[in-house]
Formats: sequence, C-alpha cells, structure tokens
Amino acid sequence: MVVESNILSRAERRQLKKRAKAAGEVTPATAQVPSVKAPLASKKPSRRAKKRKRNGPQQTVIPAIEAVTLGQIVVTKKWISPRLVERLRADASALRATGAFTKSTIGGRVGESQKMKRSKRLSECCGLFDDAAQAPPTIGDVAARNTIMDMVSDLHAALDTRVAPLGDEMELQYLYYPGDDAGFYGKHIDQQERIPGKPNRVVSMVLYLNEPDWAVARDGGALMAYPDGRPAEMVEPIGGTLVIFHSEKLIHEALPTKRDRWALVGWFMEKSSQTTKRLRTQ
Repeated sequence: MVVESNILSRAERRQLKKRAKAAGEVTPATAQVPSVKAPLASKKPSRRAKKRKRNGPQQTVIPAIEAVTLGQIVVTKKWISPRLVERLRADASALRATGAFTKSTIGGRVGESQKMKRSKRLSECCGLFDDAAQAPPTIGDVAARNTIMDMVSDLHAALDTRVAPLGDEMELQYLYYPGDDAGFYGKHIDQQERIPGKPNRVVSMVLYLNEPDWAVARDGGALMAYPDGRPAEMVEPIGGTLVIFHSEKLIHEALPTKRDRWALVGWFMEKSSQTTKRLRTQ
C-alpha cells in the first residue's frame, strides 16, 4: 500500500494548536515533527562542510513516516514548492552542462558497485557533497542547493526519531534519466549486500524535480514498487513529490522515460561505531 501523507503548513499547525487549546485538547503527535537539526556527512569522509547559519525553510510534516519500517512506500506530494523544484532542476541542468554528472553505476556507491550494465540501468548522477561542491559558485543555484540540504537535514532528524537510529553519514545526489525511452533502472534493492567497513543504507529518499505537467501515460518514467506479498504500486514522478522507503526491504524500478527525468536521491545510513565527518557541525 502506498501511504500518502498530508503536509501541514506552519499557519495550519498554529491554527490546529489554537483550536486544541480552546477545546482543552492535546494536539496530535502526528501534527508536528520535533524540530531537531541533525548533521549529515558526505559520502567522501575526507570532505567537511563549513559551519553556516540555518536559513532554510522550516521542515515539513510527514505523519505516516513510520510506515517505512513495515516495508511500505511513503509518498508526500508537494514536499517542496514549485519554485524550489524549478530552481533545483535548473541547478542540476547547469551542473550537467559543465560536465559535473557521470554515468551511474549499479548500486551507485563509489568503489563498491558492479560495472554499469546498459541492460540494467541508464542514468547520470552528480553528488552534492563532492561533484557539485567542486563546481565554481557561479555555476547553478548554490542557494537552492543549500536550502534543500537543510530540509534533508531536518528529514534526517525525523527519520532518526521515528523510523530507525541513523548515523551522521548519508549520500545525496542529483539524478538524470535521458528521454526518448533511453533512461531507466531495472528492478533492484538499494542495499543489496553489506560491505565490510561501510555503513548500511537504511532509508532511501527520492525527490522528483520534473515539470508539473508530467503525465505517465505520455511521458513514462514511473516509479514502480513491489512490496513483499502485495500488489505492485506506481508513483508518478511529478515535481515536488517526496518518496521514502526502506533501503533493504523494497524492490523497485524506474520505468523507461520518454522525457528528460530529474530527481534528487539520497540514502540515510545506519549508526556506525566508526568516526564520521559531519556535514552540519553543531
């Protein structure tokens, strides 16, 4: 079952609290995720981001987020504004034009993946913590990039509190699938096997950055999920839609796309006893 969560704006949360207070009730716990800023780390441990003030928008609310632990796929529409979708897509496109994108590998993890097979996957990626960070600040939209990294940091805090204990390390990258039925990724599980000395992927996220008029019947590119023991489920890759699922439990695939398809994808790692470098310093 696809679990769709509703987003409460800051104004709606204030309204809900006022009504609850007037009625002598307690505001439901699902109405707000604790506002905790969690540090993230680059997939390259040698990189450390500079400490900076938190300027991004306040985190959004995902009431059904616990369903991830059951192997379900949690879909939140309009997780970010159409304007931010547009800015991030333009940022990714600008980075790709400068050569910051590389061909994706199976599993997507440097040094531990199989060689890419065209029969299995055709896409390009750009790591936000390394490839994008090395680009000149005049390339793309650095402010939009920083905004979404702050929001992902807040999402990390919510997942750590309500889904599973997470480490400070994660992977985050732009993903591009070329159109004309060329871009796709066959059935797979994100965490296929444990790598000695490497933290496991626990939770996967996909944030679509496509145009608002995307239609699967015309454009293809749907995300198909295959939960264990349940019918297949389809998610339309409409810009602003956030998808979260368990990295070890859900078989899924990206169907061939007739139109250039953009997304921001990430993997939140398990807690590790190893010392990691932090993206956000407290």
